[in-house]
Amino acid sequence: MKVSHQQVAAITAIGLAALAWAWFDQGDVSAPALVIAAAVVPLAALLYTSGRLALEPPLAALIGGGTIGIVIAVAGHAVVFAFAYTFFLGFAEEATTLLDQLRLDPRLTSALSSPWTLLLLIELAVVAPLTEEVGKAIGGRLFRFTDRRSAFNAGVAAGVGFAVVENIAYGLWGNFLGTPWEPIVIGRMMGAAVHPLASGLVMMGWWEWRNDRDLGRLAARFFSGVGVHALWNGSIVVLGIAASAFDTPTTFSTHTLISLAYTAALGLVAAGALWRITTAVADGKAKLLMIDSTDSRVVAVWVVLASSLIVPMAVLILAYPDFVGS
Repeated sequence: MKVSHQQVAAITAIGLAALAWAWFDQGDVSAPALVIAAAVVPLAALLYTSGRLALEPPLAALIGGGTIGIVIAVAGHAVVFAFAYTFFLGFAEEATTLLDQLRLDPRLTSALSSPWTLLLLIELAVVAPLTEEVGKAIGGRLFRFTDRRSAFNAGVAAGVGFAVVENIAYGLWGNFLGTPWEPIVIGRMMGAAVHPLASGLVMMGWWEWRNDRDLGRLAARFFSGVGVHALWNGSIVVLGIAASAFDTPTTFSTHTLISLAYTAALGLVAAGALWRITTAVADGKAKLLMIDSTDSRVVAVWVVLASSLIVPMAVLILAYPDFVGS
């Protein structure tokens, strides 16, 4: 199936329209619109990848990522979370003392001194990338791929299936709790390329190892996928903790907007990487990311990434009131 760029753009527009519908409508239709918004944009990423590779979207891998991948990830989270809770809870008092000695805003100190915050950081920045990438890879194996291109496409599909279920769960859970769910859904939509990119790399590494027995390439692909996932989760959770410390439970303000701006920058970089790697795989290139300093598109991506570093600095200044004057 040849998917055109116009079709991908149309699917993305549907997701954005559904988000606007859910945001501004306060009636019974907001929840279905929220589900559509959270699910459609990752599907657009799959349609683009399949179209660029001239392949059919692998529905078995899509379903496997959204079912088997989710089950394995949840089970892994539960085991590691139980261990981390038992092990790290004993350090809660020492951590609080250390934070009290720092020149932190009291609201942020209160958030960071909680052992639950530490567990959240470990869970999302370390445990989630490892367990979820393994789960998505197993789920993606429901599709029988026959070459490097179809293996990468199956990984992308498994990541999309996982992302669709996760996005809907996050959005509906925020809506159910009465918290501002709109930034959650917006953030998940802007990071639509993260799961497909990470699992596509992992699945392609497995294919290359199965055929060439190149353990080094398998490790490189796996940890590249995990690294992409960890960078996304770690950055977003840190900014999310800061935003939740400063904002009220029912509103979002400047700190949430800063978080969303940084999320958009990271999401744009992930989308650019997915596009470049998909192109390299479609062209049969061994090197996935060709860095060409004369290519204006490559330079633009690096400018966006470098500019996004302003955001953590802004959060640092907000968190440390005496930072500027020290």
